[in-house]
Amino acid sequence: MVGLEPNADRQAADGAGQDASAGGASQAHGLRTLADLEPGDHICCLYETEEEHRAVLTPFLRQGLERAEKVLYIVDAHTAEAVLRYLRDDGLDVEPYLARGQLTIVTSQDAYMQQGVFDPDEMIAFLRAETERALVEGYSALRITGEMSWALREQPGFERLIEYEAKLNEFFPGSRCLAMCQYDRRVFSAALLLDVLCAHPIAVVGTEVYDNFYYIPPAALLGHDPAAEVLRHWLEHLAERKKAEEAIQKTREDIESRVARRMQEVNGYGLTFRELTVLHLVAAGESDKEIATVLGISPLTVHKHLANILDKMGAASRTEAVARALREGLLDYQGHQETAA
Repeated sequence: MVGLEPNADRQAADGAGQDASAGGASQAHGLRTLADLEPGDHICCLYETEEEHRAVLTPFLRQGLERAEKVLYIVDAHTAEAVLRYLRDDGLDVEPYLARGQLTIVTSQDAYMQQGVFDPDEMIAFLRAETERALVEGYSALRITGEMSWALREQPGFERLIEYEAKLNEFFPGSRCLAMCQYDRRVFSAALLLDVLCAHPIAVVGTEVYDNFYYIPPAALLGHDPAAEVLRHWLEHLAERKKAEEAIQKTREDIESRVARRMQEVNGYGLTFRELTVLHLVAAGESDKEIATVLGISPLTVHKHLANILDKMGAASRTEAVARALREGLLDYQGHQETAA
């Protein structure tokens, strides 16, 4: 584990914290959004502007309230009024939620330092008790988020922060509690944030939500040689990423081969090679982001290709375009069936 010095220089060993491309972006998880978060999830929020903070926390809090969850916000760098303003500016009347206790805001001192010292086990016991209380009160779950900047003041027990984050991964699975731990990249060291990433199964970076393939299970992260576990984890994902890239390449080659045949046989709408390739992938049920990954282009470019396809075919929707293309033999139907399967 590394230290908590704000803006500390990265240790030499932290150079292994590498560019994201060295990890394995190969996990077969669906694409997440904030709306997909659910009880049992443990999320870190890494932000570096107040706009990012507002853009993530506003829907996170609002969704909890609208889903009949009890919401607990632990403030430190921000005031309670600033947090409430996020919701009010979003058009939510917060007063009824505050009045009935569904929305509660407490300070970091009252939550993390109740006994004058930070104790991971005591804090987890607090979360367990608050979750049980929320359920007894009739709420569907407890949704909690905490600003972690309190740890930078080096209060007693602060050095156990990563131990706490790791142990939370033994508490959350199967519970009716979810939590988002907030880390301001402007004040925390890169070294500490590397450890934070290792301790959270889900990461929000800026405003994007990721299934975190850098996550290390608590038994490994808190074991006698966590560096060895991190190395093993990264090496495994290097291999997984290579397999994923090979699978994407094969899919691309198969699609382009079928498209080339159709370009020669029939193409009454004047679609370009790329447009016909996109249409094949749409027919296979791929989303814009998935098509972008297969073809190595941006989702915006995929969207532009789809607009051109609809215009050239005179179709009102992608569903209509696919149906017409299949009916008129513009798509390789056998290949489409294989891809969809």
